[in-house]
Amino acid sequence: MGITIREFQVAMETYGAERLSNCSGSRYPISVPCFNVAGTNFLHSGSYYIVQREKRVPEEIMNRAMAEFGEKHPGGDHFWWGETHSIKGILTLAAMLDGKYSKELVDELTNETYKKLLDCASIKSNVEFPFHSTHSPKMEKLYKLLAEYSNIVNPFGNNEFKFKEPIQYLDAVDVTLALQEGRKHYTRLNLSTNSSQAKFEDDENGWFYDTFVSIQRNRINGYINMGHYYVNGSDGRPVDEVVRLDYKANRDNYDEHPDDIDLRISLKTGLAWKTYKEELAELATDEQIEVMITHLKISIKKIKNKIVRNMINI
Repeated sequence: MGITIREFQVAMETYGAERLSNCSGSRYPISVPCFNVAGTNFLHSGSYYIVQREKRVPEEIMNRAMAEFGEKHPGGDHFWWGETHSIKGILTLAAMLDGKYSKELVDELTNETYKKLLDCASIKSNVEFPFHSTHSPKMEKLYKLLAEYSNIVNPFGNNEFKFKEPIQYLDAVDVTLALQEGRKHYTRLNLSTNSSQAKFEDDENGWFYDTFVSIQRNRINGYINMGHYYVNGSDGRPVDEVVRLDYKANRDNYDEHPDDIDLRISLKTGLAWKTYKEELAELATDEQIEVMITHLKISIKKIKNKIVRNMINI
């Protein structure tokens, strides 16, 4: 678990903390927001956690805050040594420092923080595909399935979904959003559970949708890691659009298994290849495309069941 710069800023603004001048991150020398609560300055590290400056949070309050999350000592999901790693964690510390903590207040502030974060234009619609693949009927089928895949990886871009209040699903799904506007813009959305992950990223270099799901075949634990991405050239125009499959039949064994699959297919050219073997690419066969379709369907179903159904009103 971690907290992005954007999440930290919105959480502190929602809480009503005193905004200080931006300062340099404690881990990376970039400009980060800084806030004061009851004499303690909180600033972002520049990576994935918050640190304290000036007056430190008293040990008694740190212990109370950790106890609220069942953490007996630093090193858990929410608190490390001198670090805070979550929205709920920083809101809990702030409320305790101000002497107004209650679980109901933190839940209310957490819900409002996530509602503000997720009311974001860059995740409200899924991106358009630059290349409409018409190389074969099978490729057309794959292309159409990728539209469904994108609406599951980034469910906030699917207008048909009616979402619950964030506080109703945050215990089941970890939601992380990083956002930067301007010339070097980026959007990074990550939804995860203990067995599944869905990621959407979009920046000036391109975009990608990515999923990781655990599966079991013949009582052996494996995984499917799929991706759909495109990249821009130096002129800012799309160079290629690719769908990628990495299937590992036995996740506990690093040796290659006969059933492992490493496959990439270009929607622009119709060519297929293994990772780092693009120079050996050949026209994708119907069998290869069907393998991609099969694993896409499994991934879509898993992400729907493990992540999205926790987030929407069915």
